[in-house]
Amino acid sequence: MASLGTKTFSVRNCLMTIATIAVKGSASDDFPADYAIVNFGYEFNAPARSEALAGGNAVIGQLRDSVAQVGAGVREMKVQSLRVHETFHHVGPENIREHTGWVAQLGGRLLIEPGTVPAVSAELIKTGVIINELTWHLDRGTEFQARRAVRRLAVADAREAAKDFALALGAKLGSLIALADPGLLGATVFANSARGSSHMAFATSGRSGALWDEYVDIDPEAITISANVEASYEVTLK
Repeated sequence: MASLGTKTFSVRNCLMTIATIAVKGSASDDFPADYAIVNFGYEFNAPARSEALAGGNAVIGQLRDSVAQVGAGVREMKVQSLRVHETFHHVGPENIREHTGWVAQLGGRLLIEPGTVPAVSAELIKTGVIINELTWHLDRGTEFQARRAVRRLAVADAREAAKDFALALGAKLGSLIALADPGLLGATVFANSARGSSHMAFATSGRSGALWDEYVDIDPEAITISANVEASYEVTLK
């Protein structure tokens, strides 16, 4: 997209027309994830409150032991909640509520290196834990460098667009007048902002040589970083 403004002046009895064009540059690229966040949950049922609490704590201990055995691939494990409450069901035509026991519900998250995700996921499943969500992320430094690289590509794309318009006008591309993020120049507004995406992907095939209960075949997802810029240039019309 571009906008065009013109002005004409005389230099040594020659008329010259200076046009101003505004263009958009965009770029995107994929980057391998640095780590995954695994959100997990678990429920332990027991006839008594104390037993439910003890069972929940035992599961937490088992999880910590399993994670410790995996080694350095696990960056962090946090148990973020443990709730114990009474359970009921309704019986008879009048739906009379009857006590059925107690349940301990726990939830937490793990930060895991991509290469360790399959083994840790298998350990969680063997423990009886439910993986509620798995998302892929970049480290802060990696994301900063990725956004810088993509932004530079967007600037180069804007200049190429300006060259195309100058060529179409039979004009000479002049100096850069302004460069900004979308919407800041005021000439035009672009709705799409730079952002990264991350989500979960599962593969259907198993790893060769791995036991079925020691490995969950999960593919790390590439994270897409996008950038848009606006620029305006002078062109000299012949």
